[in-house]
Amino acid sequence: MTATQTKMTKIDFMKAGAGAGLIAGFALFSSFFAIDQMLDIPTGTFYKTIGVTMGVDESLGIALGFLSHMGVAALIGSMYLLSSSIWRFFRLVTVPKAIMTGVLTGLIVFTLAFLPIHMFIMTPMMEVELIITDISDFDLKEQEALATLLFNSDKIYYHSLILHIIFGSIMGLMGGFFLHEEYEKVPRKGGIF
Repeated sequence: MTATQTKMTKIDFMKAGAGAGLIAGFALFSSFFAIDQMLDIPTGTFYKTIGVTMGVDESLGIALGFLSHMGVAALIGSMYLLSSSIWRFFRLVTVPKAIMTGVLTGLIVFTLAFLPIHMFIMTPMMEVELIITDISDFDLKEQEALATLLFNSDKIYYHSLILHIIFGSIMGLMGGFFLHEEYEKVPRKGGIF
């Protein structure tokens, strides 16, 4: 480390992590529309379900769903790189290790956040929206799309698992790139660790 270089603070790790999370979130952006196409439902239904759970409808619900998704991606990235500054196991001393810990983080987020939120918040709210009433936020075509989403929950879980793994690997890759100079002179015990 030269005299002009300074050691990164925890805030610096969090900023870099937010960047890594946003890059990974944007990389998966079109995948959510691909899920809509795969299930032959109106484009944006997946994001709209997120917005509707927050009390917003129509295209504003899609926009809010997208912004929420990107905000969560940035938060996950921040916590991921903050963890890398605290715990030795998560230190991103090499890019391959960063990818592996990113994938692990993606699996943790899938298991501890996505599954409970989808099963205990999203699914019950979608089921309520299927009850045809005057106050429904979805028209008949969108309600058919929600029924398709609910009927294909196994596909949603499978594809979400894959997307969380891809998200984690991209986030880890970017985190490894961002922190390369921070750890390039760290002695390695062998291999990628």
